[in-house]
Amino acid sequence: MSKMQFIDPGWNWDEDFPLSQGIRTGNLVFLSGQVPFDGDGNVVGIGDLRRQTRQVFENIKGILQEAGASFQDVVKMTTFFTVDITDHDKVSDYFEVRMEYFGDHKPCSTGVQVTALVDPELMLEVEVVALLPDG
Repeated sequence: MSKMQFIDPGWNWDEDFPLSQGIRTGNLVFLSGQVPFDGDGNVVGIGDLRRQTRQVFENIKGILQEAGASFQDVVKMTTFFTVDITDHDKVSDYFEVRMEYFGDHKPCSTGVQVTALVDPELMLEVEVVALLPDG
């Protein structure tokens, strides 16, 4: 069985949570769902999907880097939205920010609208799986 490397981005707010923000095992990296919390656990961009998306992707970027990965290594992404995903103008903010981080890279993706997340101010949560090159 492979060893697991637990990825800790150094946030104080999650020290007592019963989860890891990321785990690397072999050449796979799994991230817990990331929400728009800053390092102190404050919601960033209340009511602003663009700002919340940027914070989520910055959180993802930091965890991926700690694991030796980047957005180009992401193979699967699931996004949970609390906003109306049929409102294409609003959701386009998410896709524009996403493209800034992924460029032409297009991982397999799923987007789902949910009624609520852990905090009522959260508009999205994103979980990621990355695959590192062998070796």
